[in-house]
Amino acid sequence: MSLGVLRLRDPAAKWTILSVTVIVFLTAAVRVPLLGVPFERDEGEYAYIAWRLGHHELPYRDWIDQKPPGIFWIYRLALQLPLDPIYSIHCMGLLFSATSAGALFFLARRFMSRPWAAGAAALFAILSADPLVQGTAANTELFMLLPLILSQLAFLSAAANDQRRILLLILAGALTGIAVAFKQVAAINWLFQLVLWPIMVAGEKRLRTTLSFAGWSAAGAGVVWGSIAIYFFLRQGLGDLVDNVFTHNLEYLHTIPWRVRLRFCMNTLAILARTQALVWILSAAGLIAMCLTGRMKCLLFLAGWMVTSMVGVGASGYFFPHYFQQLLPALSLMAALGAEALYGAHFLKRNPVWSRAAIVSTLSVIMPVVVIYPFLFTYTPAEAVKRIYPDNFFAEMPALGRRIARVTGPDDRVFIFGAEAELLFYAQRVSATRYIFLFPLYGPYRNARERQMAATREISLNRPAAAVWFPNQLFFLPGSEQFFTGWTQSYLKENFQIDAYFTANQNGTADIIPSTGHQDQPVPDGQAVIGATFVRKNR
Repeated sequence: MSLGVLRLRDPAAKWTILSVTVIVFLTAAVRVPLLGVPFERDEGEYAYIAWRLGHHELPYRDWIDQKPPGIFWIYRLALQLPLDPIYSIHCMGLLFSATSAGALFFLARRFMSRPWAAGAAALFAILSADPLVQGTAANTELFMLLPLILSQLAFLSAAANDQRRILLLILAGALTGIAVAFKQVAAINWLFQLVLWPIMVAGEKRLRTTLSFAGWSAAGAGVVWGSIAIYFFLRQGLGDLVDNVFTHNLEYLHTIPWRVRLRFCMNTLAILARTQALVWILSAAGLIAMCLTGRMKCLLFLAGWMVTSMVGVGASGYFFPHYFQQLLPALSLMAALGAEALYGAHFLKRNPVWSRAAIVSTLSVIMPVVVIYPFLFTYTPAEAVKRIYPDNFFAEMPALGRRIARVTGPDDRVFIFGAEAELLFYAQRVSATRYIFLFPLYGPYRNARERQMAATREISLNRPAAAVWFPNQLFFLPGSEQFFTGWTQSYLKENFQIDAYFTANQNGTADIIPSTGHQDQPVPDGQAVIGATFVRKNR
C-alpha cells in the first residue's frame, strides 16, 4: 500500500501519466469530429465481410479479398458496439490510434527526454489523423501500427535485457505476426529487426544471439499465424486464405511498371507535402543531429525503420496516401529529435525558454494543423469525404445503398459491377458473387479470364434481384481481360430494367435520378450519367 503511494508521489511517474493522458485526449480531439465520415471503398469491403462473419461465413472461401483476416475480425468486434456502424468502426480506429500514440511515447523515451517524447507522440497523433493521408478511414495501416510499435519496444527491451530476453523475443515476433495479420508488408519489420539485432545487442557471441533472435521471434510469429492457419483449416478455407492473401498478392506486386510507380509516388508526395514538408525537414535535422553527436545506434534504428517502412509503402506500386501512414512513427520520432536539436541551436539560445519551445512547436505542427482545421470545425462529414477523395462519390453511397434496400427484399442478392462493396453493407444485402469488388478480375493476372468466367457462373446461379453498374477506371487499363465487361452488359440488357441513374456534374455534385421507364429519358443539363441501378424484369 505504502509502495503504491510512493510511486504515485514520484514526480516522474506523475509526469508520465500526465503526458499519456494529454496524448490520448489530443488523439480524441482530432478524431472525434471525423467519426461520421462515410466509408471509403476499402472500409466498405471490410465492413461487409465483418457483417457476414456474423452469419458464419468465412473470408476468402465465401468472399474474395486480398487483405489478411485481422482487419475483418477487428471490424466484427467494432460492429458489436451499440453505435451507428460508421461511428463504431471509426471509434475502434480512435482507440487503436490513441494506444499507438501512447506506445510511441514510451518508445520515444528510449531516445529523448520526456517533453520531446510527448511531442513526438503528439505529432504522430496529429499526422495520423491528417485527411491528406486519409487518416479518417479505419484502414489496415491504422491497426497495423500498434503491434508494430509495440514490437519495436519489445525488440529494444530484449536487446538491453539478458534476464527476460527469450520472452521479449517471442513477444516481438508475435507482435510482428499480429501486424502482418492486418497487412502483409508488416513482415519486413522482422527482417529489419533481424539485421539490426547484432548491432543493438551488447556483448560477444553476436552470431549466436542473432540466431537466437531469429528462432525465438519466428516462434512468436509462428504462434500467431499457426493459430490463424488452424482456424481456416478447420473451416475448409486454408487454401483460399493462402491463394488470396499470399499467392495473388505476389502477382499483384508486379502489375505496376516502374515508370508508373514513380508517377504515382510523385503525385502522392505532392499532396502530402502540404502537411508534412516541415516535418520532413525536421526529421532530416534529426538525422544530422544524431550523426554529429555520435548516437549511431539511435541513428541506425530510426533510419533503418524509416527505410523499411518506405519499402512497405511502395511494395504495391500504387502509393495511395494511406500507405504512407506506415512511415509516421519513425518520421515523428526523427522530427522530434530534429526539433530538440533546433531548440538547442546556438542562434535560438538568445531567446527565452518558452519562446524557443513555442517556435519549435509551431514549426512542427503548423502545416498539419492548418490542413486539419477546416475538417474539424467547418466541413460536415459528407463535405469532408468529398474533399479527401475528390474523384469519388463515397458521400452518396449511403443514399444509394438505401435505394437498393428499398427495391429488394432482405433475402435478395445484389450484383455490383464496380468496386463499391460499401453499397452491399449499407443495403444489408448479400452479393451475387464472391467478388464483392472486381479488382481481382481485372489486371495482368494469369487466371483473370478463369476468375471472370467463375464470377459469371455464380451470378447466373444466384439470380440477383438488383444490379449496380458503377465501373472503375482501373478495370480498363491496357491489357486487362474484358470478357466479364461484355458479359455483364449483355446480362443486364437481357434480364434487368433501369431503376435509377447516378449522375454527376463537373463540380462533383452527384444525384440519384429515378427512371421514368422511357429509354430516351433526358438527363438534366450539366449532368453526366456515371452509373445506374437495375432491378430484375418480371420478378
